[in-house]
Amino acid sequence: DGAALGEALRAAVTQANARIFARADDSRAHRGMGTTVVASAFSPTDGELYVAHAGDSRCYRLRAGELEQLTRDHSLVADALLERPDLSPSDLAYLPRNVITRALGIGPTVDVDLRADRSQPGDVYVLCSDGLHGLVSDAEITSIVEGSRVLTEACERLIARANDGGGKDNITALVVRVP
Repeated sequence: DGAALGEALRAAVTQANARIFARADDSRAHRGMGTTVVASAFSPTDGELYVAHAGDSRCYRLRAGELEQLTRDHSLVADALLERPDLSPSDLAYLPRNVITRALGIGPTVDVDLRADRSQPGDVYVLCSDGLHGLVSDAEITSIVEGSRVLTEACERLIARANDGGGKDNITALVVRVP
């Protein structure tokens, strides 16, 4: 059932963390390595997409022309806004934007967020790293996905747009559509 699928997804991410941490712990060359993650699994029986994540990789849902971020970044800025939503842009400017508060591999355990999203036929999900969402606006993501004939073309165009915008970080994108 769907709930079991969600928990299996969370367990897979937790296991990935343990393996990355063990590798980093065993090897001087890999010490301190870590990564963010966003992963999903679809349950056709209950029509839900399960999303697990840690860090600032994101999952968006595009439905009827509206793009919604389904994940919450685990970053210093996002955590500060969660605690104090009244912080002004000038207050936020003092915080480093590149500090993440959760990632795989930096500790023996990781707190993985899991969310279930009730899908509708035609929903499109975009899973991406900060190398994409840091350089491509929500409006551009929407326009590129809606303007692409096939999903692989949407991925290629999203990555090209991020590269055109500077592309200094790893750029990862996955686009899926609910039939």
